[in-house]
Amino acid sequence: MPIDFPSPPAPARRRPFELSGRAVLFGMIGFFIVVAGVNGVMMVSAIRTMPGADVKSAYETSQRFNSEIARMQAQAARGWLAQSEVVRAGADAVVSLSLKDKAGAAVTGLAVEAKLQHPATRQQDRSMTLTETAPGHYGATVPELHAGAWTLVVEAKRDGDPTFSSRSRIMLKE
Repeated sequence: MPIDFPSPPAPARRRPFELSGRAVLFGMIGFFIVVAGVNGVMMVSAIRTMPGADVKSAYETSQRFNSEIARMQAQAARGWLAQSEVVRAGADAVVSLSLKDKAGAAVTGLAVEAKLQHPATRQQDRSMTLTETAPGHYGATVPELHAGAWTLVVEAKRDGDPTFSSRSRIMLKE
């Protein structure tokens, strides 16, 4: 004779999911709070690491614009050939500049200042005075300079008047 087992109870019917206006409102508010919070953190971090100011006064820089153009035209008319480099010397680096005139003669007797500018922060910039090591060759040693990208800014003066300037991106390797 077959045994009659009781049948299992019928599963309780769940209510289908309904998206209410209140749930949508809280979801949207939460989303925008998260986006605004992340944007705020990223802005503060970006401003602290790179304030964006390249010059102290943009107004004063703009007032010198025409004189800078005239100075650069005079430099181009001189036709000097310049070759600069930064090479590793142990933990230090050696900055060198070679200047020749149109005829290929060494340009001597200049007061040469150089600056290695770090692309991310001005706190790591290094300034140096290049001395004439041979006719037309100027150099200086920069102690403890780390590898990476730098901007080499060179300015040469004769009798206090700017006669040559250059700006170049360099990559200093380990």
